[in-house]
Amino acid sequence: MNLTTQNAKNLISKDDKLSKTAAQIILDKCDIASFQTLCENAGYMFDFILEKVIKNLLIATNENNLNSTFKFAKFYNPQTEEYILKSWLKFANEDLTDEILELLETGTDEQKIYAAKYFEKINDPLCLDCLKKYALSDNEDLAAACAKTLGVFNEQESRNKALELLNNNDDFKKFSAINFLINYDKTDDLKIIINEIENSPLGASIAQSLLYKYDFTKLSNYLSKEDILKVLDEIISAYPEDIGLETVLDFNLIEAIEKFAKEQNSFAQRIIADAKNVFNLVCSENIYTYDLNRDYLKAVKELDCALKNYNLDTDLIANELFETQKRAQRAINTIINLNSKNAENKIVELYKTTQDPLLLCECARAAKSLGFNIDVETGINKIKDSNAQELFKSYF
Repeated sequence: MNLTTQNAKNLISKDDKLSKTAAQIILDKCDIASFQTLCENAGYMFDFILEKVIKNLLIATNENNLNSTFKFAKFYNPQTEEYILKSWLKFANEDLTDEILELLETGTDEQKIYAAKYFEKINDPLCLDCLKKYALSDNEDLAAACAKTLGVFNEQESRNKALELLNNNDDFKKFSAINFLINYDKTDDLKIIINEIENSPLGASIAQSLLYKYDFTKLSNYLSKEDILKVLDEIISAYPEDIGLETVLDFNLIEAIEKFAKEQNSFAQRIIADAKNVFNLVCSENIYTYDLNRDYLKAVKELDCALKNYNLDTDLIANELFETQKRAQRAINTIINLNSKNAENKIVELYKTTQDPLLLCECARAAKSLGFNIDVETGINKIKDSNAQELFKSYF
């Protein structure tokens, strides 16, 4: 932690009198530098220290210095947003609402985020035009705040616009639209979101966004086991490089794994096999866990220990070869990792029946890795793309 002003250092002091005095000075003098450094260092503070900071700032805030909060709002941090919002809500009136509406229209992105969150609690329809304008902003925090407030208003025009964007060929525009639906926060849209998770090349990122809104425990109240497995599959497939391991705790992943570990279906068994492989790697290589705090590291190790106790049905996993392309591709990789020789016949069956060049190449990779033969000419004749054909040939 590197607090750069004396007032900020005094604010986190164990001396309660010194802390309260610093809070009053920061508000009365509009000490922007101190609030900025607090925002920059909030992530390094213990929860009880941050709670004390917010409490003393709130006590120090009054009608005479409330304008300071508008300038402080140029620095956004989700860990300190509680102070700004509680200050505004404490003194909410028609004049203040007008000022915050002005921030939503003309302020910085950071000020707009706070303003959008304010109108989540103060349902003034005059904010709707601005919220719709920024609901698909490139600033993810601003877009999320606007979408959430629009959802509180049950405003349909912006939702319909997001649904239209799902027909776009641009994956990133579709991703923006899905994030809108996630933050709009209507459970009726969950099936739409799951469909994008299943079919989008950005499935892991969508799954991660969804799970920050609903962890696995909450999702089980709204989705079938099959749909939850689709979300779990994307998360496990993205560990450890593309999704941070702290999400093991944040997403309540241990409970999800325990729920599906004994399910006797190919999808669940393959995901558990992949999870065993990933967390064995993670816990054997310090490079993946050295920067995790104590609670997150404990959760990762607990999950690894739990996974070691689960037995796998490798014959069942091979049935995944005849599901969607994505599931079949991942199943081949799982079978190779397990060195499962008894899956040979089903891989050969897939090789003979599929026309998909990616799966043909994956079958060839499996044949090479597991040491069995396939008819090379069959693959060469089926694959028309020259790059895919070269990849296929490289396995022989």
